[in-house]
Amino acid sequence: MISNKMVSLLFAFICVHLWKNKKTGHIAAYSLIVYGLLCFTSAQAANDRAFFWQVTSPDNGASVYLLGSIHFADKSFYPLRTEIEDAFRQSDALVVELNIEKLDPNAYNRIVAEKGRYTDGKTIRDVLSKETWLQLQQRLKQMKLSYDAVKHYKPGILVLTLTSVQLMQMGFDPALGIDMHFLALATQQKKKIIELETLEQQLDLFLDIPDADLLLKETLYSMDESEQMMVDMISYWKSGNEKQMNQLLFEDAINDYPEFAKIYDSLFYQRNRKMTEKINAMLKQGGSYFVVVGAGHLLGARGVVRLLGGRGYDVVRR
Repeated sequence: MISNKMVSLLFAFICVHLWKNKKTGHIAAYSLIVYGLLCFTSAQAANDRAFFWQVTSPDNGASVYLLGSIHFADKSFYPLRTEIEDAFRQSDALVVELNIEKLDPNAYNRIVAEKGRYTDGKTIRDVLSKETWLQLQQRLKQMKLSYDAVKHYKPGILVLTLTSVQLMQMGFDPALGIDMHFLALATQQKKKIIELETLEQQLDLFLDIPDADLLLKETLYSMDESEQMMVDMISYWKSGNEKQMNQLLFEDAINDYPEFAKIYDSLFYQRNRKMTEKINAMLKQGGSYFVVVGAGHLLGARGVVRLLGGRGYDVVRR
């Protein structure tokens, strides 16, 4: 059995992507399914420290606010700190990884059909070891899912499917996620919304991920160990404990499992560099931007916060 430190790789997915189509109820998630029934009151929520920075250009006074999101939440996360809400209102535009309110489920289904399914008669069973195949059978039975419904999925898409289904079964509502909160406000206020990535780019992360079979194996192992990890993650987010969150998501797993370095590089570090380039361009252009991305993208020596600081901008934790 894998150490629960291995779960940190999968928990990092929580800080990536989650979207729900309001009409169909379909959910696609790049997240580990987790369970954490925490009893925080609204009064406590207003005092949460979260992960929030202000980046300012000394050349033209342009500013970017960076907020680390958890893409699902409950009512205990709100209201957010007045300082955060005020920064949003004062910003010219909202910047997100994806505008998940505008995503087309048909586009998702088309990409999965074209890239995420075996079309040559092969099934997922044909590419798995005996051990992983037995684990998959057990997990499908526990989740009351039919193998026939998923047998043509490639490993990366199967990871997304299993985790999103379990999320729905546990009753989490992505409509209460931090990014959804600000997307709804931006729409109401007719504020400009800027996307850092596309749906296809994000799906390609899992379709092209190094050693996707290993990722599926670890997903199956880790789903049983998620509750305590989620308790810790939300605690660190609410208290703003950057050191502990970074250790939980990155340091322990990479130190203990160096073979996962390529997966981390694909899911986080390469994307962090690309996000930094786009945010840098905004700062050069001038104005004020409110950026909401998965919390994992902001943390550590290779996170967006540190990368922007290295370009000479003034960076202040708020």
